[in-house]
Amino acid sequence: MNQPLSQNELEDLAEKLERLSVQYIQDKNWAALEMMLDPACQFVSMNGACDRTTAMTLMKEMHLGPVKFKDFKVTQSGDNLIMSFWLAALEYRDGKELSPDYSPRLSVWKRQDSQWLCIAYADLIGQKRKDTA
Repeated sequence: MNQPLSQNELEDLAEKLERLSVQYIQDKNWAALEMMLDPACQFVSMNGACDRTTAMTLMKEMHLGPVKFKDFKVTQSGDNLIMSFWLAALEYRDGKELSPDYSPRLSVWKRQDSQWLCIAYADLIGQKRKDTA
């Protein structure tokens, strides 16, 4: 097993992985994105849990605009990275605008040989609420 990374190295790696995966979604580079996902990867959102195949279908239907990240918290357990962070994006799903405000995210990545693969991802963004007043 490789030597554990320093906290700064962990945070840099975590941010790099998340930014790259978002860039692939924005670029609609689905082949590259799929290579970052473990075949058993599980996704959860406010709408429930789904497998990798279903998540890829949903991501292909998503229209993702500019994205901002903040507050990365990263821990390492063996060959796993557990990261939480906040993400803000202009995003549309099913023709509905989701909240552009920061929302919490959680991802778990596992090192397989020399590559990091996402094995779990939680997206806690909700649908944008319209004022009812």
